[in-house]
Amino acid sequence: MSKTKGNVVDPLEIIERFGTDATRFTLAAMAAPGTDIAFNESRTEGYRNFANKIWNAARLMFMNVDRMAPGLRPGRGAVGAGHPLARPGSETQSPTGIAGFEPGTLEDQWILSRFSRVTEAVNDALATYRFHEAANRIYDFFWGDFCDWYLELIKPRLASNLGDEARQACANLVNLFEAALRLLHPVMPFITEEIWQAMYEGAPPLKSIALAGFPQPDLSHVNPTAETQMAILQDLIVSIRNLRAELKVEMKARVPVEVFAHDPETGASIMQNEEAIRRLAHVESITSVEESKATQAPSRSTTRFDVHVVYEKKIDSVAECERLRKELEKIEKEIANGQRQLANEQFLAKAPAQVVEGIRKRAQELQILQGTTKSKLQELGC
Repeated sequence: MSKTKGNVVDPLEIIERFGTDATRFTLAAMAAPGTDIAFNESRTEGYRNFANKIWNAARLMFMNVDRMAPGLRPGRGAVGAGHPLARPGSETQSPTGIAGFEPGTLEDQWILSRFSRVTEAVNDALATYRFHEAANRIYDFFWGDFCDWYLELIKPRLASNLGDEARQACANLVNLFEAALRLLHPVMPFITEEIWQAMYEGAPPLKSIALAGFPQPDLSHVNPTAETQMAILQDLIVSIRNLRAELKVEMKARVPVEVFAHDPETGASIMQNEEAIRRLAHVESITSVEESKATQAPSRSTTRFDVHVVYEKKIDSVAECERLRKELEKIEKEIANGQRQLANEQFLAKAPAQVVEGIRKRAQELQILQGTTKSKLQELGC
């Protein structure tokens, strides 16, 4: 922007078109140390959509607060009747962890663990001036973990007729949102200030969100078990959605699925969260089967489960064969890379033990996926 006037991108014009927060986020997300920023308007447009996503999430939160707990402030939980829920709070959130957040369900435990991890990563990135990493980690958490998954998972509780359950879900949402706003504020100060002030109805405990403590990680909230269980559910939901898209199933149509779990823990986790899977994947019913249906198209296989969609529509066998061949090629390429690493004595001597063990474990998983994919190809006569 230091070249001759008229020969560069005008930042004021970009701000006018996309907003100040979106422009700031673009520059932060692309500011890798030691490189020039190749400014791209499409990235700025994407971050304007990110700002819209935040507004829509805030609207959902305020709508539920107004309906269930008018006057609810960040830092408070939702307990029984008689609690001064509607009284304005006199303190702001604690910098460490999320005050008032009670992780009673799997999605609560998972999002609390994910927030602790992203908070640690963002603080580390800021401490070493890796602003692009901090911005991208915040973006992934806010858009992916928080908006795409957590908000969708808690909607039934927010709409529940059970008063205490709905109020606690609402309180968790408010407290998590407030902490996420503080995490995002240095990069997008205007939208976060606006929403933060509205959460306190114009009477916050501090003059500005900029004066509130920046979130600090609480490693006691990290829950690998909840993250693993949630990853399984996400893989299953995404697999079913992809199968529906390939089969061109109408959005409103619900289809039955059959799931073969590779271990009892995975099977139990899937059935315990059956309602969430049915709702987010548009599934009519989930049946746990004793034998793998991986060779019966349409199906998907992972290292933890095989899922088969029961749908009568004829499959394009040519397209399915092509997809499976590409998938097999990708698996075999990854197997070859892993074997090359494990055969490199210098790599084995220098690499941390957990890295080497991870590569060996992944190699075993890939062998299973390779066999399953080959069986599908044989079944289709490819």
